[in-house]
Amino acid sequence: MHLTAHALVPLVCQRCLAPVDVALDVARWFRFVADETIAAAEDEEAEEDVLVASRDFDLHGLIEDELLMEIPVTPRHEVCPEPARLSAIDPDFDAGEEAKPNPFAVLKQLRSGKDK
Repeated sequence: MHLTAHALVPLVCQRCLAPVDVALDVARWFRFVADETIAAAEDEEAEEDVLVASRDFDLHGLIEDELLMEIPVTPRHEVCPEPARLSAIDPDFDAGEEAKPNPFAVLKQLRSGKDK
């Protein structure tokens, strides 16, 4: 059996974090054999994948598995539409740090209150 599948999958670019459509193309040959023993023995030498023939063969599951294996580990644009930000500035974060009291100053105040 020759399996050919094509799909366009929306993913997130790992450079710019914008949406990117990734084309998945699968072209695989499969050969069916009678049982697992034969499949294991022939799989090492065969160019095509060797599968066990059964009445409850799941073609949709096979197609899904093959497409999933084609998804890149780090999807990204060839050229990102916007340059990636290499630093993050958050004024609210800095303001929160300034408003937070120094824990050692608080301890010093507690200690000086004890000495009195």
